[in-house]
Amino acid sequence: MPRRIHNWSYDDVTDFLTENGFTFLRHLRGSHQRWIKRNENGEPDKTVEVNLTRRSYSPKTLKRMILTSGIDIDKWIEWTRS
Repeated sequence: MPRRIHNWSYDDVTDFLTENGFTFLRHLRGSHQRWIKRNENGEPDKTVEVNLTRRSYSPKTLKRMILTSGIDIDKWIEWTRS
């Protein structure tokens, strides 16, 4: 289970992104994926690259995903409490 920005798994990240309007776009090189959030016009707004892994993400990697998502870190942390 995630705790603040530690112990986030692939499922945790993708569940959070899905709940916040992101959808899977396509596979990238290796085991990476691109997730996208579209605006009201259906045009791309934000994209996040997610690495499909069985291990938890390092805080540095998760912070990169948080920054590129455009979602405030406090919302990510709050999600871990629910």
